[in-house]
Amino acid sequence: MSKQYKKLQNKLHPKVVKQEPKYKEGKDYLLLIMIGITFVLTFVGWEHFDNTNRAMYFLLTLSLTLTYLYRHAGFSDKIKAYVNAASLGSIGLAVALFLINLYYQFFG
Repeated sequence: MSKQYKKLQNKLHPKVVKQEPKYKEGKDYLLLIMIGITFVLTFVGWEHFDNTNRAMYFLLTLSLTLTYLYRHAGFSDKIKAYVNAASLGSIGLAVALFLINLYYQFFG
């Protein structure tokens, strides 16, 4: 009798399962604007830049694009790790080239 009562009670008032809120992906408009700006700067200034500036802007554009792909492409976890590592590596190289460029501009 008690089993039937519990079944009836579960049908009338089912237990609410708590669901964790899902991560809502944004559109990343700022990231898209920054990708566009760096692409335009790279394209327009290509003939005016020296090789270190060209490489720096190219790596910066690549890093921002890889960051966008990491956030919005439907990659597996293994590929996401590679994309994230490539993004961090390219931004690190871009910062290193920026510091080298500063050194040559002011002290070289």
